[in-house]
Amino acid sequence: MKKRLIGSFLLILFISLLAKEKELRPYRLVNADSLIATKVDNEYVTHLSGNVHFFYGETEFFSDFARIYEKKKISSLFGNVKVFDDTLSLFADRVDYYRLREEIFLNGNVFVKEVHSDSTFRTFESERAEYYRDERKFVAIDDVRAFDQKEKFRGKCGYLNYDIAAGYGYLIKNPVVSVEGEDSLAISAEKIEYFNDFKKITASFNVETKSTEFKINSDFLLYFENEEKAIFQGKPVFRSELARASAEEFQLKFRDKKIIFAQLTDSCRVDFKTESEETMKNWVTADLMKFYFSDGKLSECRAEFNVKSFYRQEKSEKKDFLINKADGDKLIITLDTEGKLETIAIKKKVSGKYKFFKK
Repeated sequence: MKKRLIGSFLLILFISLLAKEKELRPYRLVNADSLIATKVDNEYVTHLSGNVHFFYGETEFFSDFARIYEKKKISSLFGNVKVFDDTLSLFADRVDYYRLREEIFLNGNVFVKEVHSDSTFRTFESERAEYYRDERKFVAIDDVRAFDQKEKFRGKCGYLNYDIAAGYGYLIKNPVVSVEGEDSLAISAEKIEYFNDFKKITASFNVETKSTEFKINSDFLLYFENEEKAIFQGKPVFRSELARASAEEFQLKFRDKKIIFAQLTDSCRVDFKTESEETMKNWVTADLMKFYFSDGKLSECRAEFNVKSFYRQEKSEKKDFLINKADGDKLIITLDTEGKLETIAIKKKVSGKYKFFKK
């Protein structure tokens, strides 16, 4: 019985000593070309240099130099720093890791890569960054650039906040998000948000959406990735080389990043011109307007309910001069493959006459 008590005491003593040793050295060193340990004000500081490689908890670190504050459980790393934690790989000139709070602060040439379960990835570049490990939240600050391989999104801003667990992020300070494709879209606003669960992007206040063919200004934008649909609200205005449009709401649909359909709702107005004209003298107003596109080019326009229109045709070798103004419930305009006007027809409750002369 006495031997058992002595054995138990020795075991407890050994475990206690081991626990103290672990408290003094809360990391597992794999490699360093040089190691110098010092004690300052009851704090043990380990200085590592040359091919530094160690684990601090579950997180793996590489660097040229490092200082480990054993009791405070703080690690400061310098030069070619690499940190690997779960699905994240983090790179920077300097990293400070606070294990008690599970916070990682990165400074200088920050590059972060997040790998998804389907092997696609998302990257972030910035001057500074913060990673809150327990909360799975990431913040990038100053000259931020982001890329999503799967969704073909690129973004840039002054400040990015990304909740990895929730699949939600937002960009502020002059944010711009571009959707890559043959006819790419670039969205700028005061704030841009991304919701992974809904595959949705929202942009708020002073929103501008640009492509190679057009520009839309609005107060608010919703973009649904799966449906390839964009909704513009807050008196949006569309501008292109040949047209200007406004309404209470726009809806655009895309296929393979190319626009195939657009709808204007309430207080719709479109001013337009032909390629040969210098100013937009022609116009149409209605409660509802629909635009159909073929291979990215406008092929047909339909205006419905309380339609009013004005069209001025200049004299040419094939056409006579005319000015026509007409009202009705439906207007249909068709264009050829080159975007030139083919036919205009107004139907139901027509007042006035519309004639089309062609020699």
